[in-house]
Amino acid sequence: MATGEARGNLLAEIGLARIGVIAASVVLALALQSTLLVKLTLLGVIPQLELVVIVAIAFTDGPRVGAVAGFFGGLLVDLMIPQSTVGISALVFTLVGYAVGTFRQYTTADSIWTPVLVVALSSCVAEGGYAILSVILGQPWVSIDYTLKIIALVVLYNCLLTPLVYPVVRKALLRVRPERVYRW
Repeated sequence: MATGEARGNLLAEIGLARIGVIAASVVLALALQSTLLVKLTLLGVIPQLELVVIVAIAFTDGPRVGAVAGFFGGLLVDLMIPQSTVGISALVFTLVGYAVGTFRQYTTADSIWTPVLVVALSSCVAEGGYAILSVILGQPWVSIDYTLKIIALVVLYNCLLTPLVYPVVRKALLRVRPERVYRW
């Protein structure tokens, strides 16, 4: 197979438009999370819009795309947090994106409650995983009670964001599916 044919098949499989929508979603989520949502804190906790978007991407496009989106989204989050160990969020979001993408085949995406429950579970896993990895890597840790309060507030916030964010991300991704774009 010639190099041009392999490249054409790869682009046809992934789709440049879909890559653009995924990248724009991840960057826009981080921009909103670090500017607008910082002002909407509840007891000092910021909603994790980036995680909600990654879950929506993984739930729509599967484990490969979810893991890659999770890695880059988590890396961007890590770079935004001052004095943190770079890579913790990237690892956690990668694992969450892969797990959600794998889990999606066992669920139906038609119900709005399924994504809300998946976001709630993913938020618990992500925040708990971040806390555990931070402690393992030598970051200061407050207590289990404080960590559980943060997890509860993040889950609440993310579940409130899901009905607003998930349909928008899903619709944007479904509009640029390669089979839809290239079919006559």
